[in-house]
Amino acid sequence: MNNQLNSILKSIEKYLKTIYQDELDQVILFGSQARGNATAESDIDILIILKHPFRYYQEVQRISEFISELSLEYNQLISCCFTTSEQWQTENSAFYRNIHKEGIIL
Repeated sequence: MNNQLNSILKSIEKYLKTIYQDELDQVILFGSQARGNATAESDIDILIILKHPFRYYQEVQRISEFISELSLEYNQLISCCFTTSEQWQTENSAFYRNIHKEGIIL
């Protein structure tokens, strides 16, 4: 991982820990950045795992301003998605299997 990616990930992790505190289970980098084959045009894909059920749209709104500002600051698209701990442990979709296989826990 390069220095810019490390700085972005540290900022995201710190912010999420601040707003979610004990509700935050894991934060996982996935996609081309995690695999190490990202190009200059690649985005940064983040899976945010919360311990309890939530309203997806509400959580997207909750972090959108911070993520947008960080994206502009680094000129880097950052894509975040959410799931619950239970869904992360039990879901058997190709999406989750790939993240389990290739993801990097922050």
